[in-house]
Amino acid sequence: MKRILLAALLAAFPMTAQVRKLHTRDLTRLSQVQVAEQLKTSDIIFIPVGAVETNGIQPSGRDYVWPLAYAMAMAEETGGLYTQGLIWSYPGTTVIAPSTIYTTPRAGTAFLKDLAQSLLRQGFRRQVYLSSSHGPAPLTVGTLVREFFEETKVPILYINMDTYLPRLQLKPEERSRLLYGAHAITARLDDLPLQGDYGAAESGPAAPVPENVGLATLGKLGFSGSLSLGSWVGDVMAHGGTEVLPASAAERAVWGAAGAVQLRAIVKRMQLKEAMAALRQHDRYTQEVLVPKFGPMLPRNR
Repeated sequence: MKRILLAALLAAFPMTAQVRKLHTRDLTRLSQVQVAEQLKTSDIIFIPVGAVETNGIQPSGRDYVWPLAYAMAMAEETGGLYTQGLIWSYPGTTVIAPSTIYTTPRAGTAFLKDLAQSLLRQGFRRQVYLSSSHGPAPLTVGTLVREFFEETKVPILYINMDTYLPRLQLKPEERSRLLYGAHAITARLDDLPLQGDYGAAESGPAAPVPENVGLATLGKLGFSGSLSLGSWVGDVMAHGGTEVLPASAAERAVWGAAGAVQLRAIVKRMQLKEAMAALRQHDRYTQEVLVPKFGPMLPRNR
């Protein structure tokens, strides 16, 4: 009798769900309960794609830190989540260096496709893949976006920050510390070197480099680039830039704070909430109009 009464009381006064508030937007650090609760309000997730390759005296994972920082800021801006994506996509011209991890574009696309399929099954229908400061990335991510759409009929989005940023017509002072901001947001600021960390000999070419006259001529004629021509750099230190370094850890921290402000300001200007609403509209149109209309002509899952 007491059990029946208790059951009746619980039915009349259901217990309020108690779920820990999000302490991060990193999917891998959230509990199952938190992720399930998050999916009740948002199906948005951001996935960074980068490379591990020689950048001279700069960190070899620099081209992954850029999109990771954008993913973190975009998740905050839209109320979505982010997760670790593909750290070592196809590097392109830097395969000659011991710090470069080489994978083919095909392998990277296959990995991301498995990830995208899993995220879709989990409930993350609006997926946004990001790259920044990595020229060959479209070979991997652009292929993913098209093949995934053909196979699932679900549109996912790829944002290449290298081609998007020029749209904002940023002044030099609005992007001068973005490298440091990305490393500050991702808690990797200590990875960036200070003045005096490397000697002059260690910062320059590892050996004399004969000029590649043919490649230089093709570049002058407009026939070069990671997506246009096969080539390798002539020295392990030839890729990575020669940025002015901070004089001290304190100055590096100031640059990091300034860069974080710059990066988040850029994300604010990207109108991502509007873009995510439009992505949902595009998905619905695809399912409700295009798939029924052209079903027999559309590619089938392999």
